[in-house]
Amino acid sequence: MAAKKVPATLVRQARDLIEEFNRAVLEDGKDLSAPALSEATQALKSLVERLPQAFGQTADALELLAKNNKVTVEQGDPKEEVATTAAELRTVAADSKQLAKSLANPASALFFMGGR
Repeated sequence: MAAKKVPATLVRQARDLIEEFNRAVLEDGKDLSAPALSEATQALKSLVERLPQAFGQTADALELLAKNNKVTVEQGDPKEEVATTAAELRTVAADSKQLAKSLANPASALFFMGGR
């Protein structure tokens, strides 16, 4: 049986890869082509489109933990704190859904650009 993947480790790997991407574009930008940037933007769009689900599922998992009395807090009622945090995560999910929609136009425009 394969070892379970740790969610935080997976997200840190994604973060580190985005950091590498940022450095590559900064350092090699003059040598890139519009099609290469288009391909990268399409991949970024795909990544961003998955964020709402990630935040929503995080909220769902947190609520499940609270339902099973597996959450503690230093102050206040755990169920209230979880409800507030889950609602905030769902707001972030909606915000990231809007980000994905906002990325659609530049991603489409880049798709039709060629290079020299």
